[in-house]
Amino acid sequence: MPDLTPPQLAPLPPLQAIRVFEAVARHLSFTKAAQELGMTQAAASYQIKLLEERIGAPLFLRRPKQIELTGPGQRLAPAVSEAFSILGQAYAAARGGADGLLCVTTVLTFASNWLAQHLGSFQIAHPALAVRLDTSSRLTDFAREDVDIA
Repeated sequence: MPDLTPPQLAPLPPLQAIRVFEAVARHLSFTKAAQELGMTQAAASYQIKLLEERIGAPLFLRRPKQIELTGPGQRLAPAVSEAFSILGQAYAAARGGADGLLCVTTVLTFASNWLAQHLGSFQIAHPALAVRLDTSSRLTDFAREDVDIA
């Protein structure tokens, strides 16, 4: 009988650190990557430091007002970008028919005082679009949550 156990892979670093690395490598800027990911520049820098410690080598050359990828960073960046692209495609395929879904999150007072009065006419005007309404007072993280509008 064939061995069906998966091959042993090297343990992955924290996904957040990989995510930050991809954004910093794409923008060649800690500030722009941090803005895109909704975090501070210091937090982005810390995630890169964690990743560099796990790899055992610097991933960026840091110069005043400029950074560039090191050799290890240049080798890692395309593979990480490709992996995120594959994940994005898999996620889109898994969602399947969810493209006709509008996900709205808002505070309860707005939902009950204004949105509820207008949601019916919106649904009549857009019958092919289903609406999922979530009421919450917390801030929405568009990068991590499947929400279209808040």
